[in-house]
Amino acid sequence: MAVQLQDVKRAVDLGHDERLLPVADELAPLLTQPGLVRGSVLAAQGPGALTLATAFAAEVLRTGGWVTAVGLGRMGVSAVAERGASLDRWVFVDEPGDVAAEVLNALIGNVDVILLAAGVRLAGAHSRRLRTRLRERGTVVIEVAEGDARGVGAFSPDVTLTVERAAWTGLGHGHGRLRERRAEVVAVGRGAASLPRRAVLWLPDATGRIAPVCGAIDTVSWPASSWPAPADSSQAGISAAGISGTGTDVVVPLQRRAG
Repeated sequence: MAVQLQDVKRAVDLGHDERLLPVADELAPLLTQPGLVRGSVLAAQGPGALTLATAFAAEVLRTGGWVTAVGLGRMGVSAVAERGASLDRWVFVDEPGDVAAEVLNALIGNVDVILLAAGVRLAGAHSRRLRTRLRERGTVVIEVAEGDARGVGAFSPDVTLTVERAAWTGLGHGHGRLRERRAEVVAVGRGAASLPRRAVLWLPDATGRIAPVCGAIDTVSWPASSWPAPADSSQAGISAAGISGTGTDVVVPLQRRAG
């Protein structure tokens, strides 16, 4: 959609450590700081990456911040609202095209978080200049690569959040509807963030929100995501009719709901 960039206002004082933007309690274990470091770049990749990135942005919105989604034209307004995000301070720039550098330059410093499609590319000189501007102005960028997409986006991220495994529940043997997606998220980055941090989350749960999966990470059972199915799959409540999907995003029959 067309956006008048001069109408994008600066976020109000959030009333907390000015170096950090708030994050939901469910996502805090993935970070080394109790919030998003202003001026940093994160990358979210894998099945559910957009849901994960939106969850980070939703908490910033809840506390009075501004968010812009750039290049994520398929990101539905209703999906954003279902994640608990207020649309009053959310701006969509669907396709920045060949003026992506100008769009980002105008947004940096005027919004708190930019969700940026990993497909948006910048020339090397533009990327370096905008990265410096991010650090100076304190805007956080979260680059989003959904599904099997990988690789470097417009910026080199400080922290990469990868959904390594994901499984939907709720769809039975040819009937039912998808209810919730269980996902294992791994965060790794530079410096203090070089040691991988893991969390198993409902991404989303049956209410459309993000929630932790109960139980220790190493005890959470996962369905097989490759073929052929094991010979004892019927005893595990899984069959060829009950699992579908590609890569690491599969569907699990309702009776296999764990957590």
